[in-house]
Amino acid sequence: MHELSTTQVTHIDPERQSQVGRAGTLTVLQGTDVGAMFQLNKEASVLGRDPAVEVTIEDDSVSRNHARITQREGIYEIEDLGSTNGTYVAGALVSGRVRLLDGVRLQVGHTLLRFALQDDVEQAAAKRIYEMSVRDGLTGVYNRRYFEERLAAEFAFAQRHATGLSVILADIDHFKKVNDTWGHHAGDTVLRRVAVELQAGVRTEDVVARFGGEEFAILARGIDVEGARMFAERVRVIIQRAVITWESDRIPVTMSLGVAHNLGNAVVEKPEMLVIAADMALYSAKHAGRNKVEVAGSRPEPSAPIDLSGTPRKRTWEKPTAPADFTHAPPLKKKP
Repeated sequence: MHELSTTQVTHIDPERQSQVGRAGTLTVLQGTDVGAMFQLNKEASVLGRDPAVEVTIEDDSVSRNHARITQREGIYEIEDLGSTNGTYVAGALVSGRVRLLDGVRLQVGHTLLRFALQDDVEQAAAKRIYEMSVRDGLTGVYNRRYFEERLAAEFAFAQRHATGLSVILADIDHFKKVNDTWGHHAGDTVLRRVAVELQAGVRTEDVVARFGGEEFAILARGIDVEGARMFAERVRVIIQRAVITWESDRIPVTMSLGVAHNLGNAVVEKPEMLVIAADMALYSAKHAGRNKVEVAGSRPEPSAPIDLSGTPRKRTWEKPTAPADFTHAPPLKKKP
């Protein structure tokens, strides 16, 4: 008969929660970036659409400086800052200062938030859950859902301020050959290394996401069409020069990239049209010989949109026997 293992004796302090203290937090329940949590660790935190405020909310119905939360000796109060659409606490319009109780809901514009008092353990757990919901499990970059939400928010911002916004779709060339030659574990290593190189090669404000399979997406704002092309070209060179090895073998890796810009030759009326244009440019780069950058230059066909909500598509690139004409290209086929 086997002896049962001995339970380890440890000291549990029931008063630990009260000793460490609890701080105010706001968690997005409805709106852009659901699940994101903001710490209210200053004496005064402004909520608004302005990127410079403490709690930035990407919502067109939120004023630039919408409301302010102040805290003193553990008591949190909110006041409206003359916003266009008002601030609501538990469904009531805020007038003057209103105390925030643990668990109460706030609404600013179309965004619904929950105020909570949380200790360090609770805050860390909430952050981890949020990161798991927006990050790709294999590569650690953002997932497609997060990319789509940020694209919609950034597109609205770019339209409102007439600023540049670029979508870059990047696909690893001959990735099937990597899996067939070195195995799927090697393929996973390539995906992780490419993700690391992409993250290191972009700016802090840019968004890198795994779009599906061996395809990645980059969202870059504030640069013109030529700047976006040069940006994509720099990314292409970074990947080509990356040293990626598997069991002492160096795996050569290149990427083809398609670039679309909201202020380019194409007329872009909706955020998904940027993705369509970038996808067609990527298609062109593949057929031009791979390891190339192509910039979208014609309006994507709105009658054949790509479904951004479905399963990431898997495509097989075949080199054409004759130069391809993409003027009237049919919509790309997706997996059933």
